[in-house]
Amino acid sequence: MGDAVLETIEYPVPKNEKERLEALKSYGILDTPPEEDFDAITRLAARISNSPIAFISLIDEGRQWFKSRIGFELQERPREKSICQFTILQDDLFEVPNTLENALFAKNPMVTGKPDIRFYAGAPLIDDDGFHLGTLCVIDTEPKRLTKEQKDVLMLLAKTTVDHLQLRKRNLELDASRNVLQKFFDVSLDFMCIANVQGYFLKISKTFTTVLGYPEKELLGRPFMEFIHPDDIAKTGLEVEKLSKGMLTIQFENRFMKMDGSYIWLSWNTKPDPLTGILYATARDITEHKIAEDLFRKNALLQKEKEIAERSGKLKEEFLANMSHEMRTPLNSIIGLSNLLLKNANAQGKELEYLQSIHLNSKNLFGLVNRILDFAKIESENFEIEKIDFNLKHVIKDTVNAIKNSAEEKNVSLRFSIDAGIPDMVIGDPVRLTQALVNLLSNSIKYTIKGEIKLCLELVTVNTQAVMVKFIVADSGSGIPADKIDEIFHPFKQANNSFTRSESGTGLGLAITKKIISLQGGEIKVKTQIGLGTMFYFTLIFPLPEQSSSDRLVPETQDLATTEGLKVLLVEDNPFNLLVAIDTLKDWNATIETDVAENGLIAIEKLKQKRYDLILMDIQMPVMDGHTAAKHIRNELPPPICNIPIIAMTAHASVNEIESCFSEGMNEYISKPFEVNDLKNKIQQVLLKSKNKDT
Repeated sequence: MGDAVLETIEYPVPKNEKERLEALKSYGILDTPPEEDFDAITRLAARISNSPIAFISLIDEGRQWFKSRIGFELQERPREKSICQFTILQDDLFEVPNTLENALFAKNPMVTGKPDIRFYAGAPLIDDDGFHLGTLCVIDTEPKRLTKEQKDVLMLLAKTTVDHLQLRKRNLELDASRNVLQKFFDVSLDFMCIANVQGYFLKISKTFTTVLGYPEKELLGRPFMEFIHPDDIAKTGLEVEKLSKGMLTIQFENRFMKMDGSYIWLSWNTKPDPLTGILYATARDITEHKIAEDLFRKNALLQKEKEIAERSGKLKEEFLANMSHEMRTPLNSIIGLSNLLLKNANAQGKELEYLQSIHLNSKNLFGLVNRILDFAKIESENFEIEKIDFNLKHVIKDTVNAIKNSAEEKNVSLRFSIDAGIPDMVIGDPVRLTQALVNLLSNSIKYTIKGEIKLCLELVTVNTQAVMVKFIVADSGSGIPADKIDEIFHPFKQANNSFTRSESGTGLGLAITKKIISLQGGEIKVKTQIGLGTMFYFTLIFPLPEQSSSDRLVPETQDLATTEGLKVLLVEDNPFNLLVAIDTLKDWNATIETDVAENGLIAIEKLKQKRYDLILMDIQMPVMDGHTAAKHIRNELPPPICNIPIIAMTAHASVNEIESCFSEGMNEYISKPFEVNDLKNKIQQVLLKSKNKDT
């Protein structure tokens, strides 16, 4: 009956009810266990008011919940049946001296039944933001009134209750912040720490222990300077000292020691508390960055050293090439003229001996120039192997013919043999193969006083793709001492190094030969016996051309081109080389007609005025060099002028120079100083090819 009457009454709600409820929940107090601080307030309120019942209640959306209570068993009641819902509408103490005489509460179940409330006094709990959270109430079973002093104390206790609530909230927020900070410390991959001015860590993140390997107790118990690399202690001390001079944030790097004795690089950001001096710092592991940075520096240094070495090597190569050119040019004159004198002059006695000495020593000097240049290329790793089609048998024959005179001068027999099963056409580098064989044959001639020298090519295996050939150079010379065999392939060393040796040389020939053979996939070996001779041998694999292709050499079965009435334009600026070339051609065939142009520009003008059968083109000339002239002839002049065969005559005998000659339209090349037979062969080859092309 009483509840029905109560439900007919309309109970007011605070105007800021939504905000009030949000504020109440922000305290996190609802449904929490009893706390002594609040229970003490409740007991004091009951004693001061001389009341058997007292409680601290909080009003949420639908209930009155008791945080602390004395003389009352219930934990909560419906909000609409509470008296305290009216108290939260007040700013001051709300007192009901006799509930039976109050229309709002006379029929309240707590009045009509247990606990038989007759007196009620409630002080609203108002926080600093003005929200009415609940009440501090005292209740009696007898009607009465509080004295002013009791009312004042009750209001004071209400304020104390709110202070406790707010302090509790701040503590909870602080704990939450601490938990967040601790969580941040726990999950951060960076190094996070708090340190004091005495140089000790007060708090560290887990990264310190997991990465450095120390237990937390050790890290907190030792000065942090003990973990820093000795070379970084002074620098770190200076950085930390800056903090005491008013700098709010410092950034620096140092190395931190791990438990295993190794170090990692850390990049620090540090900020001090200006009042306490406490340091708050974070660090990031930059070890990999430092390693990469160090590698970059080393690579940059190596690159710089490489560039310096390359520049030095290039300058060295250019110097040697220029020196070679400057030496080859006069040598061409000396060798050519001495050769013509020996052939045509009627010198006898001492004059003949002098001529022979000039001719022999100039050729020796020419060989020395070639070897030094080749060795420089080996050192600079600018020694390349070509892969072109060539006639192996023709190369062997020409190689033997080129060096045959040197053997005959010593009355030594030079013979060669080639297995019939070896194909004519192979793919490789005929120039370097010739060079290697010439070096070996020259070496044998040098150390053979009498007897013979043999060059043998033996077939090892052959199929449709490739042929394997064994090259053997055997002599009946003096042999090589056993303790010198390992040295003969080293630069500047010879088997006989005594001051009384009868033969001279640089000791470069075999070193160059070994490199040439190695670059072609072979390995040179030697067998020797003192007094009985020496045999050098190596094996090379040559790919075979897919189709039979013509070689730069003229097949033996073809007739040689005629040189009768040949009209030659000799483009050369050196007067001595002009003399050698003109007289060599005249000596070969008196009907050969030779005109001279001192540079490429004059040559082009002469070609426009007269028909020539052949051009002998020097490369290094003033006004217009041979390369430019050849390109102009091939690309700018009309037929048949643009098709005239051109043979380059160059003192630059490098692979690049030779390739450049062919790429610019020249048909052949011959290096200075030239062998007379070599010049004749080259001329007949290009003339024959030109004739076959025309027909």
